Amino acid sequence: MAKNIDDLRRARKAAADKMGEKAEALAALEAAEAPDAEAITGAEAEFAAAQADFEAVDKQVKRAEAVEAAKAAAAVPGDAEPGQTVAAVPKDPAHKGVEVGLIVGALAAQKGDLDRAVAQLDKAGFGQVAAALNATDSTAGGVTVPRPLASDLIEMLRPRVVVRRAGARPVPMPAGQLRKARQTGSASAGYGGETVAPLASAPSFDSIDQSFKKLRALVPISNSLLSYSSIQMGVLVRDDLLKVMGAREDLAFLRGDGTNDTPTGMRNFIPGGHWIGSVAGTDVLVIDQKLRKLVSLVEDANILMVAPGWVMRPGAKNFLAALKDANGNKMYPSIDDKEELMGFPIYTTTQLPNNLGTNSDETEVMFADFSYLMIGESGVLRIAQSTEAAYLDAGGQMQSAFANDQTLMRAIAEHDFAPEHDVALAGLQGVGWAL
Repeated sequence: MAKNIDDLRRARKAAADKMGEKAEALAALEAAEAPDAEAITGAEAEFAAAQADFEAVDKQVKRAEAVEAAKAAAAVPGDAEPGQTVAAVPKDPAHKGVEVGLIVGALAAQKGDLDRAVAQLDKAGFGQVAAALNATDSTAGGVTVPRPLASDLIEMLRPRVVVRRAGARPVPMPAGQLRKARQTGSASAGYGGETVAPLASAPSFDSIDQSFKKLRALVPISNSLLSYSSIQMGVLVRDDLLKVMGAREDLAFLRGDGTNDTPTGMRNFIPGGHWIGSVAGTDVLVIDQKLRKLVSLVEDANILMVAPGWVMRPGAKNFLAALKDANGNKMYPSIDDKEELMGFPIYTTTQLPNNLGTNSDETEVMFADFSYLMIGESGVLRIAQSTEAAYLDAGGQMQSAFANDQTLMRAIAEHDFAPEHDVALAGLQGVGWAL
């Protein structure tokens, strides 16, 4: 019986692993203090055979993929071969990233056993997800979700994390660290006479350093959901992951202080000269002048204004929308009309506090060109599970996964946050900016 495409992919993975083992054995022989020429010749032959095996199965996989792509392109409604099993791979846009939920659910149901999780997904009709999971690795730290699937989930954080939604740039950091040069002083130019020597000048630089900070998300899953794999279960787990990861990431990128291996957020990158301080909500003209000052501070720093915008609480946005001038006209009608303030989009989040100051009635408003903000990402998502661990619920109460008949899943993502130029940020603290 001919192998299906998922069987072929698994065979290719096994052939690649064998090829890697033969390469390591050959390298060890060549690195010996007294190399054995005969042993090396034998190892070279074994490596060549393993390479040939891999190339043979790789051709079969590519051929099967080409046939699958051709059939998909030529398919019409109801076009299925007799007895053919149609994999239950989601195509609905609402199911984007659901593969991660299916993987998490299967790993939870099988107590972290990779092979059994693959078998469960395959049996349930999710052959492509099973094949992707089978090609990954499992260690004591958990199972690494395949990068393409992890990327889908990370991309889905965009509408949930205000800094991502506003236009911050994701930057790959596969090695765990990133150093980017930042120009702090420009070269100079000037006019002069024919015999007057120009003054030599050069731009000056410093660096932006980013290193991974681990975001840990804990998701308790009812064991009654784990006996089978389904789109509904995958969506439920995916949404739980997005909810807890998005909320914590949003807070870190906005107000993180950089301590205890956490990212430093926008608020703590704003230079002293770009933070206006407290602005009372009693004088409309003063409020207008201070808001315009934030825009001017960024523009006057030679920031390109590629993706400028505001970040504030919904309450602060509604407060500004309700302001009226001396004639009773709205100061900022564009807030209600277009969610814009002074021509720039407003992004709201409840992760900014509204209880700052001595009277607990102050909130923060920030303005930035978000194209200058960078999110360094590994693109890796690692999953682990436990049925015995305890966790804090939303109310701060300690809960036992075992007592509640739950499996606790832990997802770890790695990233960091920094502005390319901190002068692209400005902010103030509004006093009484609420309705």
